[in-house]
Amino acid sequence: MELSWKVGDSSFAYGWLIWLLAGLVVVVLLVAALVRWRRLPSHPTYVAHAARLRALPRYRALVVRRTAVAAVATLFALVACLGGIILAGRLQQTRSMERDEQTRDIMLCLDVSGSMTKVDAAVIGEFEKIVDGLDGARIGLTVWNSTSITLFPLTDDYDFVREQLSRAARALKAEDLDYIYGTLSGRSGASLIGDGLASCVQRFDRIDQTRGRAIVLASDNDVYGHGVYTLEQAGDYAEQHHVVVHGIAAPATKPGDSAAFEEVVQRTGGTYHQLGDLGSADSVVASINDLEAAKIEKPPLVQVVDQPRTGKVVAGIGVGLLALVWAVEAGFALAARRGRRAPGRAS
Repeated sequence: MELSWKVGDSSFAYGWLIWLLAGLVVVVLLVAALVRWRRLPSHPTYVAHAARLRALPRYRALVVRRTAVAAVATLFALVACLGGIILAGRLQQTRSMERDEQTRDIMLCLDVSGSMTKVDAAVIGEFEKIVDGLDGARIGLTVWNSTSITLFPLTDDYDFVREQLSRAARALKAEDLDYIYGTLSGRSGASLIGDGLASCVQRFDRIDQTRGRAIVLASDNDVYGHGVYTLEQAGDYAEQHHVVVHGIAAPATKPGDSAAFEEVVQRTGGTYHQLGDLGSADSVVASINDLEAAKIEKPPLVQVVDQPRTGKVVAGIGVGLLALVWAVEAGFALAARRGRRAPGRAS
């Protein structure tokens, strides 16, 4: 037979220890009572007419007080023991939470070439607005120039995402080249938007799952040199992988570059805005939330959480009240001692 207790939706991890300690306390009480009942004074002193002493009101009051104090102290000690037993038994609560995971993955894709230096911090601010409008989607950040690096992969930890975006804003505003080290190879050119977009497409994982996938691509499309992919080829690559691309163009984007940028992102089903356009972040969020994706069926998440508070409170109450009894008894004893030391009144 399993010796365990359940308290509502909680239970003890070590139910057998509860029974063991409770039995030990009972044995100690029985032994103490038996010893007290059978105990005889080691050096008895016989006093004649002791019945008169026991009949005195003061004697009776002292006996009653001493018995009451001993009973109350024993009760409070048992309360403290009960709290310790509860702590030893490790009270736990089992929680079952339904998991409704969103199946949308969003990769923030930022051009950190020299021509974007003055606006990258503002783009991060736009990214932060987009993140604030999302709920449950996984978000990642990739930056690129002639090559790409992932600053953080797809995650649904929004506190982490906001912390990393804030860090990116500070670094880009200060033009900290160490922060984007590795995005410029020095041989193949700069601001290679085709390679940057293709790299961001490749950052999506769980390819075997049906998920809504979108990229928020920020650039001025000011390409210098030749990469593996042109912007049009990267757009086709995104379409083949069912990735919607939303474009955010820098204010200084040339008209011809802007038109090519807009044509590619709209072909993937995305939106196109210039940085600073009113409501651009809201438009991107609305488009992302319109992505169709089937929900992932997952079993409920079961968590076992320790609940030490009950044991701590009970033990604390017992110890506190026991200390209070001892303090009161010590106060009575001190007052009685002082009374005996006081000089008697003259007769």
